[in-house]
Amino acid sequence: MFPILNIGPFSIGVYGICCTVGIVLAGLLSLYNAKSQKIDKYDMIICFAAILIGAFIGAKLLYLIIDFNFVRQYFEQNGFNFETLSGIMQGGFVFYGGFIGGILGILIFSGIRKVSPIHFITVIAPSVPLAHAFGRVGCFMAGCCYGIPSEKFGIAFTNSIGAPNGIKLFPVQLLEAGLLLILAAICQIYFLKSKHRHCNVYFYLFLYPIIRIVTECFRYDDAERGIFFGLSTSTWISICIIVAGIILLAVDIKKGFPEKPTPDAIFEKIYVLEDDDVDKDKEDDKSN
Repeated sequence: MFPILNIGPFSIGVYGICCTVGIVLAGLLSLYNAKSQKIDKYDMIICFAAILIGAFIGAKLLYLIIDFNFVRQYFEQNGFNFETLSGIMQGGFVFYGGFIGGILGILIFSGIRKVSPIHFITVIAPSVPLAHAFGRVGCFMAGCCYGIPSEKFGIAFTNSIGAPNGIKLFPVQLLEAGLLLILAAICQIYFLKSKHRHCNVYFYLFLYPIIRIVTECFRYDDAERGIFFGLSTSTWISICIIVAGIILLAVDIKKGFPEKPTPDAIFEKIYVLEDDDVDKDKEDDKSN
């Protein structure tokens, strides 16, 4: 609807503003949850940065894979230079690529930190749909990821850079944004109330793919999504995530949801050991 916000001589993309707001709020929520788990805030900040880097790379790579023909034609027409590279980097991201890249970012960070990644994943789970919801609002403002034509429920774009202008389109972006906010609330409430906090991840693994499969039915940008055997790329990935979630849940149920050491106890042990090492070094210095 309003892809560009003009402030004096400056022009700012509204999509970028929405994404930035979502990331900031998601980061603050992650820090709040990390504090309740007694996870060091600097560890959480570095982990969050690793997630963002992985998400950016993953979202861009999946876009390049899905829309490879368009990218190839774009380079053939404009040549391989800085301007064409810049144009490719500015637009075109696929959420599920970012999701996979973000998970890899957590795994890499937790591997370096030598801590189980489930604790970071549990803390970050409510933040993912929160940030995603603001991103979908940005999609609506920019006119990307647009919905099917609908005279009864549609909204017509007038200056969209992505969606067809002058045609009433179902605001599927806002529908998904609303459902994502509800999902974020569910994950957060479960995180705060349940003794098995790690299970809030299952809510996301099951509910978001269902949300995505439903909203994909209302999407109209088939060329950008990639269609394979009648289903979009995101629908196929959603199905795979649900299957993976079922397998993980089955393993957890088989274990009887055993009481695991709480993240705060684990991290307290880590930080106490680190503090002891510092104190030991100080004593060695004094003795020398």
